[in-house]
Amino acid sequence: MKSATARLMYFIVPVVFGATSAMSGCSKKTVVATTTGSEVSQDGKPDQAKPAEATSKPLQGFSKTPAEEVIKAPAPIAVAKADQPVVVAAQRVLADIYFAFDKWALSKEGKKNLAQSAEVLKQNPSAKLLIEGHCDERGSREYNLVLGEKRAQETRRYLEALGIKNPVTITSFGKERPVCTEHNESCYWKNRRAHLVVEESK
Repeated sequence: MKSATARLMYFIVPVVFGATSAMSGCSKKTVVATTTGSEVSQDGKPDQAKPAEATSKPLQGFSKTPAEEVIKAPAPIAVAKADQPVVVAAQRVLADIYFAFDKWALSKEGKKNLAQSAEVLKQNPSAKLLIEGHCDERGSREYNLVLGEKRAQETRRYLEALGIKNPVTITSFGKERPVCTEHNESCYWKNRRAHLVVEESK
């Protein structure tokens, strides 16, 4: 009896062992790496068992010993300068010319200031000059309009004698545009003036 059972086990064990090995062998898959980073088995299904980094191919077309890159400082940006008279700067330099009461003759101080203004105007020969004649509040409106015009004319005559070639126009405001409204000599003196206005030519 024992010998019959032993002979039966002798045939069954190899059969069972062989079947188990065949089943485990069917579960193995051959994995192929793709360029997308995923893995595909022989049956065509993707396999995510391994990370893409472990299966990706090295980059192509790059030199292992690249030449040193030379970095140069950018060239300075060229800014075109406008070719126009310096009207704003000139206006700050041209000082007002002050006159004595009921007079239109230029004082020594007035001539000195006009000499400085003439140098500025010569540097801006295309700039137009407007000379305004002003008076203090005393006297009639008509009288002060005439007096203001005489002050503007005398100022223009002296500038032309200094050699300026700028276009010059004159006008008189009389006592209509005072810079000071107090009723005292200090205020009157500020209003008795010739005011020089520089205008850019068009």
